[in-house]
Amino acid sequence: MDQPWLTIALVMAAAATAWGAYVLRDALRRRRALHRLGVRGVRTRGEVARSARREGPTIHPPQVRYHAPPVDRPDAPPTQTYRRTPLNHESHPLHAGIPVVLRYDPRDPRRVVVVHTKDGRPGRVSYSATANLTWGVFFVLFGVGMGVAALL
Repeated sequence: MDQPWLTIALVMAAAATAWGAYVLRDALRRRRALHRLGVRGVRTRGEVARSARREGPTIHPPQVRYHAPPVDRPDAPPTQTYRRTPLNHESHPLHAGIPVVLRYDPRDPRRVVVVHTKDGRPGRVSYSATANLTWGVFFVLFGVGMGVAALL
């Protein structure tokens, strides 16, 4: 082959496009959490109160702790502390003590989804579906652009 750079460029373009598609698919799957909630929700901060655990054949999902208005008085100040299992607990690695950003249903504050985690411990990566969505789009466009530039 007279031009090995063309083959290398096309392989790298295909790899970048495939990686971007993988990241996009994962980010979109995790962003579906708001669809589970059914409404846009009210954004709040909380923390993981308890990690997932197993007791014999029973698996207990993780729980998050957050403040929201009481169920019977939605106009009251956010003084009630809820400790609930998020609707999308399987989408995030939730370990005890990790700060999280949540959205809860204003009509029923007991329904909550995790938007993203904010893990500040060394060696742990914070997760944000929006950031991963942005990176996925970037890699897809970069791979397609690299492929087109290599063929021109």
